[in-house]
Amino acid sequence: MFHRVSATAALVVALGAGASVTSAQETRAGLLEQQRATKAAALESYKPGKLEKAAIWYEEHDVLAKLAPHNGFYAQYGFQWKPVGSGVGFGAGYRHDLFDRTARINLGGGITFRNYQMLQADFSLPYLADERVELGVYAVYRHNPQEDFWGIGLDTVDENRTSFTADYTDFQARAIGRPLPWLVGAARFGRLAGSIESGTDSRYPSTEELFTDESAPGLLEQPDFNYVELMGAIDYRDQEDNARAGGYYALRWRKYSDLDLDSYSFREMDAHLQQFFPIFDKKRVIAAQARLLSASPDDGQVVPFYFKPTVGGSTSLRAYDDYRFRDDTGLYLNLEYRWEVFSGLDMALFSDWGTIAPELEKLSASNLKNGYGIGFRFNTYKSVWWRIDIGLGGDEGIHYWFKFSKAF
Repeated sequence: MFHRVSATAALVVALGAGASVTSAQETRAGLLEQQRATKAAALESYKPGKLEKAAIWYEEHDVLAKLAPHNGFYAQYGFQWKPVGSGVGFGAGYRHDLFDRTARINLGGGITFRNYQMLQADFSLPYLADERVELGVYAVYRHNPQEDFWGIGLDTVDENRTSFTADYTDFQARAIGRPLPWLVGAARFGRLAGSIESGTDSRYPSTEELFTDESAPGLLEQPDFNYVELMGAIDYRDQEDNARAGGYYALRWRKYSDLDLDSYSFREMDAHLQQFFPIFDKKRVIAAQARLLSASPDDGQVVPFYFKPTVGGSTSLRAYDDYRFRDDTGLYLNLEYRWEVFSGLDMALFSDWGTIAPELEKLSASNLKNGYGIGFRFNTYKSVWWRIDIGLGGDEGIHYWFKFSKAF
């Protein structure tokens, strides 16, 4: 009897233990299923933030294309030839293909809140040879009333900042070839008439109040110029206005001939290099830029102060003002580490170096001005539509840059 009871009890215990194990397994399975369901629900309920929604809406609706269609009347922020540092401005005009899309006309203008002005008329044949060749002519008038000048050389002082007005009328003919999608070459011929007048920036004295024709060549008299230009570029960036991979290499040479005073003929050279190194999925990028600018006077001539290369500002040396340093040769280098915070916003850590010299041979690493800082870039994958850069490290205070354009 005792053995039968014990056996029965053991069977009950075994069944109970089996049920407990089964129950525990079911509980664990249920818990895992519940966790998966919770995770799935969390994934399904994700909604983009306001900035990301705005960026998505901006891309989907292609706002700029609607404001500035290929054919017809257009309006846009900024305008062609809008100088760096000219302030917030807007442009408008009319453009259209003509003669069964064999020619194109563009009439337009622009103005900024600092009264920088531009008017242009352009006629071109842009679709020749299956759109690989373009011929064109244009006339443009530019009024730049608050250009900055501190003097010539690297040892100028901030207290000598002045303002001048530069007016230009430019007539140009051009031929541009694009034999390959990533290769472009161009030749330009033109006539440039200009004048230098008193500046209109009330914060600073006008340039002629502190400088003479000896310390600022071309201040008293300005000739008209003829010029010829040759340019070539290799461009294999993934996006022109928000590159995350690829490179851009350009070389431009221009010869100015003084038509009136036999004093200001010179040659101009611009070598511009950019390279973008994506890290993994292009959400992190190392961006590098180098640019060499040189203006070499003909024998017995001098380069006008308003044509001398400059270093400083939002696209070169962000710890200093725009056009802060000016001489016959300029060099600047930029290095940025960019990363995506979330869709619609990138941040960047940057370091800039720049210097100037009276001759190419006198450029020296020991004279490099340095700056560094942090940047915020509100963007779509195609372009940067607002940029904030904070430039530090210079000896003239912190500089804040708010720009509706890329750094480079």
